Amino acid sequence: RRLGTRARWAHVGAFVLGVSCLHYVSQVVVSTAVGAFTQLKVSSLAAGGLRSSVGRPSGPNCATQPPPDFGADPDVLAAPQTSRLPWGEESSWNTLMHQVFTTAMAVVVGFSLSVGVAFADDLSGAATVEAALSFIKRNYYDQTFNKQDFEGLSAKYLERARKGESAESLTRELVASLGDKYSRIVDAATFEKLMAFDPLGVGVVLTRNERREIFVSSEPFNSSSAAKAGLRQGDIVERIDGLSLETESLFSVMDRVAQADRPEVLLTMRRGPAEVSAERWEQTLARSRTSMPQDRVETGVAPIGPDGHRVGFLRLRSFGAKSARDMAQALKEVRAQGADEFALDLRGNGGGSFQVALEIATLFLEPDSVATRVKTTSAETDQLVRVTPSAPDGSSLSGAAAAATVAREPLVVLVDQGSASASEVLAAALRGNCRAPLLGARTYGKAAVQGVFGLPNREAMAITVARYSAPTGTRIEGGMRPDGPGPGDNPFSQAASAVGLPVDFTAADYAKIDFSAAR
Repeated sequence: RRLGTRARWAHVGAFVLGVSCLHYVSQVVVSTAVGAFTQLKVSSLAAGGLRSSVGRPSGPNCATQPPPDFGADPDVLAAPQTSRLPWGEESSWNTLMHQVFTTAMAVVVGFSLSVGVAFADDLSGAATVEAALSFIKRNYYDQTFNKQDFEGLSAKYLERARKGESAESLTRELVASLGDKYSRIVDAATFEKLMAFDPLGVGVVLTRNERREIFVSSEPFNSSSAAKAGLRQGDIVERIDGLSLETESLFSVMDRVAQADRPEVLLTMRRGPAEVSAERWEQTLARSRTSMPQDRVETGVAPIGPDGHRVGFLRLRSFGAKSARDMAQALKEVRAQGADEFALDLRGNGGGSFQVALEIATLFLEPDSVATRVKTTSAETDQLVRVTPSAPDGSSLSGAAAAATVAREPLVVLVDQGSASASEVLAAALRGNCRAPLLGARTYGKAAVQGVFGLPNREAMAITVARYSAPTGTRIEGGMRPDGPGPGDNPFSQAASAVGLPVDFTAADYAKIDFSAAR
C-alpha cells in the first residue's frame, strides 16, 4: 500500500519501539527458558554418566573394588556439563537461541504494532477527508465546485485517503481544486491560537450538520474547559445560556455570550440521535478568552478645528467578539470629551467577524436600514440584511427606543488598501445609506464571507460560504473607490499603505479632515 508521510513514520516508529521493548523482554524470557532446558538436559546426562560408572559391579575384582569417592574428584560431575553435551557448550547454545528468539519475536510483534498504528492513522485520515468533503458540499458558496463533478471528486479523494495518503496534503489539494483564493486549510497550531479568542471561549468549534443541528465539529482543544468536561466530537448543542439554537442563529447567540462577558456559559447538550433514547445533560463551562489588542477601539479627541468642531476618532484594527460593545462605549467617551464629529478609522483593518461589522453599523444607521446584500448557497436571490438595534441584554429594540441608540453626528470613514472583508461590509453599509463618505485610498476588494470548520485531525478549513455586495447592489470585488483623500495623504503614506505598513495619524491629523461631505 502507499502510505502517507505520517503513516510511514508511524510504521517505522512503532517497529523500532517494538524491537526495543521486546529485546529486553525476550532476553529475560528466553534466557530463563533456555537455562532451565539446559539444566534439565545436563541433569539427565549426568545421571546417565553416573549409571555407567557406578552401576552393578562386574569383573573379577568388582566385589573388592570400593565405590568411587565423588567428593575427591570434581571432574566426575563436571564432565556432563561441558564435553558430554552433543551440541556444544552451554554458553554457545544459550547465545544462539537468545538471538534467534529475540529477533523473531521482535520482528513479528514490532511489525504488528507498526501496521496497527499505520492503519489507525489511515482511518483518521479518511475521516478527516470525509468531513472536509461534507462541509464543502453543504456550505461552499459555489455549488458547481469550480465546475467539478462533486460525486466523482469525493470518490477520488476518499479512495486516496483509504490508501494511506496523508489527510494534510489531501485536504489542501481538495480546497485548492475549488479555485477560490480565499478558501484555505488552517494548520492545527494556528487554529488553536485563533480559538483562544473564540466568542464562546470554551475550546470547541461549532457548526451545523445536515439536519441543521449545532454540533461539535472537531475534538475540543487540549486543556480547554470543554475537553476537561468530556465533550466529544459529534455532541449536539441544543441551547447556549438557555437560548434555543433552533430559533436563533448561532452567530447571534455566540455574540450575546461574548458581549455579556460572563465567566461561565451553560450548554444544554445531547449525545446521540434525537429519535432514540439519547443522553441529555447541562454543562457549565468556564470561559477563558483573552481579547486581542487589535480588537480594541483606540479613541481620542482632536483639538478644536478652524470651523469650531472637535473630531472624535475611533480606530479599529480588527473585528472581534467584543468590538461592537467596545465601539458603543467609545462613542460615549468621545462625546463626553466634547467631540461633535466622528472619524471611524478602518485603515489596515483586514476584517474579522462579519456579524460584528453589522452590529457596529447599527450604531450609526437608522433602524431597519439595509446594511448589505448576501448571496448564499441556499438562496437563489440576494438576501437583504437589515440592522436591528439591541439592548445591552441582547433583546431587540424597536420604535423610539431603537432610534435613541443611533449616533447622528457627522461621520467619515477612513479606508485604504488594507481595509478588507468585514471592514468593507461596514464601509459599504455606511456609504450605501448616505451616512458617511469614504476617505483615503481604494479598499482591498474582498467580497467573501468565510466559514471556519474544525476537522477531526485538529486542523480547520476556511471556505467561502457567502458573497456580499453594497446595500444598493454595487459589487465590492476589486475594491471601493474613496470619495476623497484622507488626512495626511501624500506619496509616502500611499506607498506605505500599498505594502501594508501602518501609518498612524496624530490628533492634529484627524483635526484636518474635511467633513463638508458628511454634514
